Amino acid sequence: MSVKDLRRASIQSSISKSVWLPLIVLVIGYLYATEVGKSYEAQRGQLITEALEQRLAQISEAVNDRVSLYAYGLSSLKASIVAVGIDNLNYDYVQTYARSQNYSQQYPGARGFGFIRRVEVTDFAEFIAMAGLDRPDKQFELRTLTPHTNSYFIIQYIMPEHANLQAIGLDIGSETMRRRSAEKAAKSNSTQLTAPITLVQANKKRLQGFLIMQPVYNTLNVPEADDARMKALVGWSYAPLLIDEVLSSVSGLRDDVMLTIDDISAGDALTFFGRHQDGSLDALKIQQTLQLFGRNWRLSLTPNQAFIDGLRLPSRQQAFNNTLAIVTSLALVIFSLHIVLSRRADAKRYKRGLAEANQRALELNNEKLEGEVAARTHEIAQANILQRRILESAGYALIATDNEGLITAFNPAAEKLIGYRSDEMVGKQTPAVFHLYEEMEARAAELTEELGRRIEPGFDVFVEKVINGNTDINNWTYVRKDGSKVPVRLSATSLFDEDGNLFGFLGIAYDLTPQLKREQELKEARLQAEQANEAKSSFLANMSHEIRTPLNGIYGALQLIRRSDVGEQHSGLLDKAVYSTRNLSRIINDILDFSKIEAGKISIDPHPFSLSTMLDGLQSDMSMIAGNKPVALLFENQANHDVWIGDAGRIRQVLLNIGTNAIKFTEQGKVTISARNTASDELLFSITDTGQGMTKDALDRLFERFEQADSSTTRKYGGTGLGMAITQSLVHVMHGKIRVVSKPGEGSRFIVTLPVVKAAGDVLDSAPDNDEKQPDLSNVMILVAEDNEINRAVIEAMLAETRATLFFAENGLEAVEFVGKKRPDLVLMDIQMPVMDGVEACKRIKSLHPELPVVAVTANAMAADVALYREEGFDDYLSKPVEVGQLNAVLAQYLTAETE
Repeated sequence: MSVKDLRRASIQSSISKSVWLPLIVLVIGYLYATEVGKSYEAQRGQLITEALEQRLAQISEAVNDRVSLYAYGLSSLKASIVAVGIDNLNYDYVQTYARSQNYSQQYPGARGFGFIRRVEVTDFAEFIAMAGLDRPDKQFELRTLTPHTNSYFIIQYIMPEHANLQAIGLDIGSETMRRRSAEKAAKSNSTQLTAPITLVQANKKRLQGFLIMQPVYNTLNVPEADDARMKALVGWSYAPLLIDEVLSSVSGLRDDVMLTIDDISAGDALTFFGRHQDGSLDALKIQQTLQLFGRNWRLSLTPNQAFIDGLRLPSRQQAFNNTLAIVTSLALVIFSLHIVLSRRADAKRYKRGLAEANQRALELNNEKLEGEVAARTHEIAQANILQRRILESAGYALIATDNEGLITAFNPAAEKLIGYRSDEMVGKQTPAVFHLYEEMEARAAELTEELGRRIEPGFDVFVEKVINGNTDINNWTYVRKDGSKVPVRLSATSLFDEDGNLFGFLGIAYDLTPQLKREQELKEARLQAEQANEAKSSFLANMSHEIRTPLNGIYGALQLIRRSDVGEQHSGLLDKAVYSTRNLSRIINDILDFSKIEAGKISIDPHPFSLSTMLDGLQSDMSMIAGNKPVALLFENQANHDVWIGDAGRIRQVLLNIGTNAIKFTEQGKVTISARNTASDELLFSITDTGQGMTKDALDRLFERFEQADSSTTRKYGGTGLGMAITQSLVHVMHGKIRVVSKPGEGSRFIVTLPVVKAAGDVLDSAPDNDEKQPDLSNVMILVAEDNEINRAVIEAMLAETRATLFFAENGLEAVEFVGKKRPDLVLMDIQMPVMDGVEACKRIKSLHPELPVVAVTANAMAADVALYREEGFDDYLSKPVEVGQLNAVLAQYLTAETE
C-alpha cells in the first residue's frame, strides 16, 4: 500500500469512528426536542384554560352582581309601597317616586320597575274601574296571553311608562312560567327570576327576556306557612329585563370570546343568549353553573384566536427549535473532541504504517515519503495546537497526570487558581504539592473503611475510585504558591487510549469561594431573622401581660356594675359592654400571642352556630364602630340554610377585622356585607365598600405582617398593621380562601370562602349569663396576692357578697410571711410581682403547707405558662380578665366543702 493510500485510509478511519456518537446524540436530541415541544403544547393548553376560567369567573361574578343589583331596586320599590300603604298607592305616587329615582344610572340594563297587583276574580270589575280612574287618560284595559279562571296578576304600574306601555294591564298570571315564578316568590318570600320569555315590549327578541319579582304583603310580619303568605299577598314589585341590555357593560365580555347562556333549571337546556365571534375554538370551551334567584344558568365561554394571541404564549415550534439547537451544539463538541483523540491514535498507527511503507519502498520513494512525513507532521501539529487551545480557553482548572501521578498537563485556568506556572509543574510535580496532607489522610481513612482495604495517603486517594472508568467528585482545599488556601470542587476521571489501556488521569476543579460565601451570607441572614423573631415573641408576651392587667380591672368593674340594679335601659348597654370586653379579650389573646400564629398553634373550635344570629351581632358591633360617620351598613343574608358547624368566633373575627377596615377607609358611602352558600355548601362572605380603594402595590403588601396599604394611615387612621395578616392566617387555618379586588378611588371588595358543614336543629343561646351564683364563705379566710391596686379593689368587690374574710399582700414575700403567721383557707396568687414573684412564693407556701390550695391569677395566658404553673405546685389557674362565674366555680371547688 502506498503512502498516499495509507494516509487516505487513516483519515477515513478517523472520520468514520468519530461520526457515530454525534449522530446518536442528534437522534436522541431530536426525539427529546419533540417531547419538549409536546410538553410545551400541553402547558400552553393549560395556560389558555386557566386564563379562560378566570375570564368566565369574572363574567359570572359580574352577571350575578348585576342581577342582584336589580333585586336591591325591587327591595327599594317594595319598601316604598309598604311605607305608603297598599290602600294609598296610586298613579301620582308612583310617578313621584319614579322621578326621585335615576334608574338608568343606578340599575343599568333594567327596562323599568313596576308593581303587579294580585286581583281575585270576584274583585276584577271593581279593580278595572278603580285602575281606570287612577290613570290620567282614565283608561285601563286587561290583556291576557292565554285564557284562565284563576286570580289575576295584573301589571298596574311600570316606570318609565313611555318605554313599557304595552305591559300596562298585562295579566302575567295568564302565562304558566310567569305565574309559577310569581307564586314561588310569594310562597317563599324571596326574589325570583322567571324562565326566559319574550317581553311584550320587546317582542322582536324571542326568549331573551325575563322578569325578576319580589312579593309584597299586607303585613310587615310575613306569615310562615305558604297558604297564609298567599292570603296576605297583595302583589309584587318587579322589573322586566333583557339579557342583551343586562350584559351590555359586563366586565370581561369582549370580542375575543363567545358567551352562551342556557337556562337549565327544568333539566333541558334553553339557550337565551349567545354572542358568536368568527374564529372561535369550540374545543377549548368551558362551562360554569350560576344559581340566581331560583334559576340555574349555565354559562359557556369559547375563545377565538385573538384571545389566545393576547396571552403571548410560547409556541411548540419555538421550544423544539431551542432544544434542537442545544443538542446540535453538543453533538459538534463531541465530534470535535472525538476527532482530536482519534487523530492521536491514528498518528501512532500512521507511524507504524509509514515505517512499513518505508521498508518496502525505501529506495524508490524516499523523497516522496519525506514529503508525506512532513505533511503528516504538520497535521499532527495542527491537532496539538487545537488541543492546546481547548485547554487554554477552558474556564475550569484542568490538570492531567500519568499513571504514577506526575503532572502532564496544567492549563492557564489551573495556573490562575493555584499560582504555579505550567513549567513548574508539568513533568516535575504531583498534585500532592498543592493539597493539604490532613485532607488526604482523612480521605484515605474514608476509602479504607469503604473499600475494606488499606489506602495510603497520597495520589491513590484521588484515583482509587476512578481506575475502572468512574468519576469521583469531592471538595478539597488547594494550597496556592503564596501559601493561601482556596476551597475547590474536584472531578477526577480516567484517561484511556483507543485500545482501552489506562494512560493517565484528568482532574477538573473550580473555585468554591463564591458559593461558600453565599451560603455563609444566607446562614447569617437566617440567624438574624431567628433572633428578630425571638425578640418579637418576647415583646408580644410582655405586651400580653401589660394589656390584660388593665383589661382585668375594666372587665371586673363591668361585671360588678351589671350585678347592681342599673335599670332596664342601661342593662342592655352593660350586657353589650361585657360581651364586647370578652370579645376584646379573645382578640387580644390572638393578636398579642402572635407566636402561636407563627408556630401554627392557633386552634379551631367547630360547633353549631346560627348564621343569622352571628350577622345580627356583627351588625350591632359594626354600628357602634361606625358611630355617626356618614357610612351606611348593609347586611344581606342570602344563604338558604341558617345553622352550620364551624368556629363562629373565628369567622366573626375575620368579618369584624375586614368590616372595621372598610368603615375606617370609607369617608362616606356604604359598606355591604353579604353571605351566601355555594353549590358545594361553602359559606361565601363578600365585604364591599365605596372607600378610597388600593393600588396594586398596596394589594401586594396587604397581607404582610406589620404592613399597611398606605404608609400615611398610621397618622390618619391608626392601627398596628397586623389585622389583615391575622385575618389571612385565620382563613387559612380554617382551610378557606380570601381574595381582594380593589382599585384606587373605586373602593374594595373582599371575598372570603370558608368550608363549613350544614347542621340540623337550633343553636343554644350563647348570650352572656348574668346570674353568677356566689357561694357563702362566711367562715373562710382568703389571701389575695396582687401588686396592682385597681385589680385588688376589683377582686375585693367581686368577693364582697361571699362574706369571706379577705387579706391582701402586695408581693410574693408578703404572701409567704402572712401564711407563716396566719394560715388562710385559700390563696389567690398573681405571678408577676415585685420583690418575689408568684411562682417562687407558691413553692415556699407549698413547702410549709402542701395541702393549702394556691390558685394562679395572672395575665400570662399561654398554654405553656399554664402547664408550668401546675408543675410548680399551683392547684388551679384563673386567666385575666377574670370571669366572675369562673372565680365562683374555683371558690366553690376548693372552699364549699370546708364550710359545710
